[in-house]
Amino acid sequence: MALGKNISTGRFNADQNSIMKVVRKPRFVDNAVRHGEYTKTPAGFTVNSPIQSDFMPTAEKRYRLIEEQDTIRLLHNPTDGMRYEGALFVGDDKVSTASPLPALVIGADNNQQALVVSQIKDATKGTRYRLENLKGNSLKELGFTDKTIHFTQKVGVGLRTSDLAVRVVKANISSINGVRARSPSLTFLAQDFNGVEALSALRYLAKHDGYNPKTDRFGNVCYFPQNQIEREHFVGENRVLGGSVEESNENTPNRVIVRGKPIALNHSNVVQVDDFGRQLNGINELPGGIHSPTAVTTSSAKSIGRRMLKMANKATGSRKLKQVLLASNIHPGDMVSYQTRVDNERYIVLGSKTDMNNKTTELHVNSVDVTLEDVLQRFQEIDVSGNLQANEERSRQFSTEEFSTSMGFKVKVTWRVSQRADMNRGVGFTLGLGRRNIINGSLKLKSTGVLVNNNGGYAIGTTSFTVNGTDAGDAFLTDNQAVYTSSGNKLGHIHLASTDDTTVVIKSASVYTVADDEELLLLSPLSFPEDNNKHLKLGAVHSYYSSRRRG
Repeated sequence: MALGKNISTGRFNADQNSIMKVVRKPRFVDNAVRHGEYTKTPAGFTVNSPIQSDFMPTAEKRYRLIEEQDTIRLLHNPTDGMRYEGALFVGDDKVSTASPLPALVIGADNNQQALVVSQIKDATKGTRYRLENLKGNSLKELGFTDKTIHFTQKVGVGLRTSDLAVRVVKANISSINGVRARSPSLTFLAQDFNGVEALSALRYLAKHDGYNPKTDRFGNVCYFPQNQIEREHFVGENRVLGGSVEESNENTPNRVIVRGKPIALNHSNVVQVDDFGRQLNGINELPGGIHSPTAVTTSSAKSIGRRMLKMANKATGSRKLKQVLLASNIHPGDMVSYQTRVDNERYIVLGSKTDMNNKTTELHVNSVDVTLEDVLQRFQEIDVSGNLQANEERSRQFSTEEFSTSMGFKVKVTWRVSQRADMNRGVGFTLGLGRRNIINGSLKLKSTGVLVNNNGGYAIGTTSFTVNGTDAGDAFLTDNQAVYTSSGNKLGHIHLASTDDTTVVIKSASVYTVADDEELLLLSPLSFPEDNNKHLKLGAVHSYYSSRRRG
């Protein structure tokens, strides 16, 4: 294999176009995921560099969110050295109405809060994005409460469905003879099948890749494409003595609603897929629709709906070939090429019944390996991904156990009690402020008599101030005291070693201007909650904290 990193920079950025011979679990390396385009060619499978336009790499940069009528306006967070309020910069590009849309907008503090934007609109300040499906609700009513956001794109890291099927069956190898997979799939799936039976897991995989689980005569589990059969038989029309009876079904679904995993708070990922060619005589919608939690995008939900309608259409071509000669060796699961005078059609055998006296066989065949009822059941069965959390909890811990026994049993319970004493010496704890009933402090400033002595005052960024009035050395006695202006602005913290009677020095540059003859103030002790709430005390001499452990 080619080297997977850049030797000079150390970055994991080299193109990798070779395919491993052994299937391995995905692993994170330095919090990174290598991805590529996996395709099938006449020469085999290839891996190429991904299309850059399909992805929107973003940094962990925060943007400030302002909610509007049906839009949100995003701005850069202001800092001490930056007050830019123009259009956003994402990466190295300035966002315009022609820029690509971000995949998701998520909360900076809660990444479970997500929004999908549909359009970029002009704005005088920042960048404005349009939101759909708000239905008259505010962002807070939808559940989005963060005021800062990230741009992101969700990815799933998994295995090929054909490889995942082999791993699932191998975990239950004690109950089967073996497992086979043919023609590796092009579909990748990230799903944990912990606590799920193997057959349900394989049916779940078959919803996404067009494969089908089956067993052969030797008891092996096979995971093959739906149209691939082990054996094929040729049956001419002259061998079918009883003729062919077609079983048509006029109630084939031609519309289906696919409910995927919700993408964001304003996007439920519900799509409607129609087969317009079979809607000439009316619409027949599949009752209940399809639930597919692994469909994390609109395109994947549409793909599952199209696959279901395609299979349902093929499953209606069921027919019975009666009194077939020399067909006792044809078994369910085999392929039959039925040759007539005008056509040659291929069917999969669903069932066979042999008359040993007359040496004829009745074959039940279809275009796919299941009937229409089986197709509907396959796509509508309960989804294993919805029980993922329950499966994990069942295998990791138990909160309640229920059991019965015909034998008697004894239960022995032991307790361990520990005690810790807390001495308060009768001083008590502050409970709250009389008028508010909460522990609270307020900003109250104390006069010092120290006045700024400089015509025109001092500008922002000053650290040394000439003063008169009261001696500054007597007013400021503690290093790192907070100094305030008469307007209540915090000027800085006293640098006691450099302060004398006529000079006040602070440790960092001031962020506010100071006028001539303006008084410098200190924070009053009345601002502290301990002093502001000393009238409310809860006294205790001894308090005990007990912990109990049952074994």
